[in-house]
Amino acid sequence: MNRIYIVEDEPLIEQTIETALKKYHYQIVGDADNIEDAYEEISEIKPSLILLDITLEGNGDGIDLAKKIDAELKIPYIFITSLADPITIQRIKECNPVGYIVKPFTEENLLANVTLGLFKKNTEQPKMESEKTLEDFFVKHQGKMVKVPAMDVSHFEAYDNYCFLHTNDNKFLITHTLKSVEEKLPQQHFLRVHRSFVINIKHIDFIDESNVYINSHKISVGKSHREELLKMINLL
Repeated sequence: MNRIYIVEDEPLIEQTIETALKKYHYQIVGDADNIEDAYEEISEIKPSLILLDITLEGNGDGIDLAKKIDAELKIPYIFITSLADPITIQRIKECNPVGYIVKPFTEENLLANVTLGLFKKNTEQPKMESEKTLEDFFVKHQGKMVKVPAMDVSHFEAYDNYCFLHTNDNKFLITHTLKSVEEKLPQQHFLRVHRSFVINIKHIDFIDESNVYINSHKISVGKSHREELLKMINLL
């Protein structure tokens, strides 16, 4: 199912968008009216597409958020705005939206942009992320650079501003955040299932309604991540 996140500071417009999209069976996975909340939730949820207002509450605006999404998250977005002045248009040119909707908009215009935006995402998504090869890791441990075979890694666990790398037999402290480590991992093997965990799906022993089990570890699966997890496993 295509999962849509809405960033809009006018409640009536947000509700209009949500109602229209739900009629056509799109899943609305969240909404926010400011950059800070939006970025935090989008980073965790990783929606299929973002509908992004330019004028927002708080510091900065939707274009500032779009640039951060381009640089760090690589999630497609469509601008929705009443602004069409030359300065705004020039700033938009510095971003990479998959659509642009001018308020006031019709339901048909909204749906057309969303459909085309998702089509563009599915056909033009960079291959480099999905085609990363699974190379072995080297980690600093007791003054040495220790080689850890990639397929031995069962999961990563957030630990303050660092994270732990777990194998069946060992645990190594990595001096990077879980988010920065996640960005280096091949997505066909590793998946974030919770704000504190990224797992190697090859190491899953079994899954219940809200957890995955890897060796002796019980790892919570966030509701927003369960659908993606089920897509990645070979379910008979």
